[in-house]
Amino acid sequence: MAKYQGEVQSLKLDDDSVIEGVSDQVLVAVVVSFALIATLVYALFRNAHQNIHPENQELIRVLREQLQTEQDAPAAARQQFYTDMYCPVCLHQASYPVETNCGHLFCGKQTVLYLVIVTLWTKAHM
Repeated sequence: MAKYQGEVQSLKLDDDSVIEGVSDQVLVAVVVSFALIATLVYALFRNAHQNIHPENQELIRVLREQLQTEQDAPAAARQQFYTDMYCPVCLHQASYPVETNCGHLFCGKQTVLYLVIVTLWTKAHM
């Protein structure tokens, strides 16, 4: 019996942890959790408070208001460059017309072809 008590005592002494009664795995989990939460809070507050130079704050506010009013305007109110529905690329009447954000009109086939060519060219030159 004394033999077993000596082994039990040595096991208790070998179980050193940073805080008595709390295992090291639990401490690591708590520290990692706090670090993750702190990182998320920092990222959220950093994006909410953008550093804009005081001289430019009024210009930025006016620009944001202008962009918001342009986005809220109906599509018919925006300037349309091609009211005759002709594609400037193929010089024919636009088939499957695609209107860009700025009001330009192109054939759907021309737009897809352009995107494919740009994608392939970009991949080849990287």
